[in-house]
Amino acid sequence: MKRGVWVVVFFLAAALASAASTTETVAGFARVASGRDGFEVQGEPWHPFGCNYFDPHVGWAPKLWQQFDAAKVEEHFRVMRDLGVNVVRVFLTAQSFFPTGVELEPEALRKFDTMLDIARRHGIRVHPTGPDHWEGRAAWRDTDFYADPAALEAQARFWRLFAARYKDEPALFAYDLLNEPHIRWSSPQMEPQWRAWLRQRYARIDLLRQAWGERAENVDTFEDAPAPPDAAAPGSRLLLDYQLFRESLADRWTQIQVDAIRSVDPNHPITVGLIQWSAPVLYGNPSVYCAFRPSRIAPMLDFQSVHFYPFFEGSPFASEESFDLNRAYLELLLRYVKAGAPSRPLLVGEFGWHGGTGRLHDGKAAHTPEQQARWCRAAVLQGRGVAAGWLNWAYADTPSSRDMTKFSGLVTETGERKPWGRAFQALARDPAQWADGVQPPAAIVEFDVERAITDSQAAQAMLRGYCEAWKREKGCRLIVR
Repeated sequence: MKRGVWVVVFFLAAALASAASTTETVAGFARVASGRDGFEVQGEPWHPFGCNYFDPHVGWAPKLWQQFDAAKVEEHFRVMRDLGVNVVRVFLTAQSFFPTGVELEPEALRKFDTMLDIARRHGIRVHPTGPDHWEGRAAWRDTDFYADPAALEAQARFWRLFAARYKDEPALFAYDLLNEPHIRWSSPQMEPQWRAWLRQRYARIDLLRQAWGERAENVDTFEDAPAPPDAAAPGSRLLLDYQLFRESLADRWTQIQVDAIRSVDPNHPITVGLIQWSAPVLYGNPSVYCAFRPSRIAPMLDFQSVHFYPFFEGSPFASEESFDLNRAYLELLLRYVKAGAPSRPLLVGEFGWHGGTGRLHDGKAAHTPEQQARWCRAAVLQGRGVAAGWLNWAYADTPSSRDMTKFSGLVTETGERKPWGRAFQALARDPAQWADGVQPPAAIVEFDVERAITDSQAAQAMLRGYCEAWKREKGCRLIVR
């Protein structure tokens, strides 16, 4: 071989070796740690710290899979890796992945495989949630998602097929059953199940009438039971029964999906991303309570996951008092969810400086990127000793968004690092700042769940009581009963 050819071969080999040495890979499954409260990978402590991901330029709601661009995803994952992201939560959609309710769509699976390949190269794990409606409503999903037997079976079929395909994939972190599930207040499918639930609970109509008192004045048979009980007074036994019935639907839905996954995949943990009014403190109307009670569903899951956005007493930036009240509200939520499974990790699957549209003024944010960094960093530190991981909403600012996603990224829409992105990177480099346990606070506040889910004023009073104790002690323990 000529000398010039040898030189080319040498430099090519050196370049390949250099690329291989800098390429990150994902090795081993992420698991709930054995004997301690947290996660581990190959027996070593591991802290999920990342974001929710979708391409910021694929519309609103995002059409990630319908407009999938592997080159752009590669670049986004490179940026996220440099920020210290080790988990991305992505939304699987029914329309792209499971349009018929019978078989998974091969093209969507190829795109997800490509994302997993990209994630693996960058040392990032993917946390899929779904099947959701961001890319259109699949016909099988256009019903009561939680009470219709056919829809329940379709969801279970989705997870059996999906989990069987990815059961041996270490770049998949965990399954998130659905984004912010919420049991409806009423539906045609719920009515007969409500009355069947009452028969099982009371057996005889006279026992029901005794329990409901004056609320049972016109109830002579189980078929007469109001559905839903719109006129129920706050704190009534009728309203409590209806809320417990709704919780039973949440329990059944969760168990069906978990059983489907575990029938084919023993390797990956399972959770569900709860909306923040799973802690019923600021819900206003009984129908707003999502009916997924953490303590009831926790035994079915491997870890808990909840979302939080600050809105107590308005913006956290209205005053220092408001900033602190929202920190207290966050702490109450985390302790409430954690109380459902004290020995299992808690992931904050979404968080940010605002939620919804209320902080947009003529399409602009009401506050500054520096304030975003201040709140988000404070939120992560507030969860120390309670939360085992955090996922920011979202990867990048999203120009077409009609809510605060427009300004909630770690980077701008063009990929420029924001103040929060820099603060995030510092936290990612040193998880001991936020992940290590701390001495629990001395103050103790009790929370009566059954009273809270039937009386919104009493629920808010419990939150205010927690905040008052928190201000005195800068932290509280919560006893949930």
